[in-house]
Amino acid sequence: MEDDLKLDSSSKNSINFPEKNKKSKLLSISNIISELLKNICEEGNLNNDTKLVLIKPFISKKIPAISIKDYMDRLLKYSKTFNEILIIVLIYLDTITTKHMIKLNYYNIHKFILAAFIAAIKFHEDEYYSIGYYAKLGGITKKEAITLEYEFMNLIDFRLFIKQELYDKYYNYLSNLEEENFDNDFD
Repeated sequence: MEDDLKLDSSSKNSINFPEKNKKSKLLSISNIISELLKNICEEGNLNNDTKLVLIKPFISKKIPAISIKDYMDRLLKYSKTFNEILIIVLIYLDTITTKHMIKLNYYNIHKFILAAFIAAIKFHEDEYYSIGYYAKLGGITKKEAITLEYEFMNLIDFRLFIKQELYDKYYNYLSNLEEENFDNDFD
């Protein structure tokens, strides 16, 4: 059944990603996403999260040494996927945090990013690496990656399909943030 839901270029509901010649813009959108997630984590507070039971597998004992930006860059570089996958990751994270009122913070963001990244790649790509590969890439064990993927899929109710309008909304929002930042650099 999952194969029936996979997006492809022939589907009328498939996501049309921006042209590949806009790579520099997408790379800067990657910077915007990492900055956005960093700001969200600054506001997050582990002790005030009322949904601790839901996210326990995602909580690290200590804050990972790698920055959110470097972590996402690593995932992109070694998974050989497209940059737009980060927009999908952002949509998934927004969906679960809104639905379950989960607060992202520096103790859980890396594992949430990895789980969303794995889910996005498996759903939106025809070819992808094994879960063990993504576990190693994310700095966790294969067993933990399997658990994270399973828990993430439960949090998102196994709904990975994204309508083109929603993707466009996020893409345009990030593009506008990028333009604001670019304009502010020259003021």
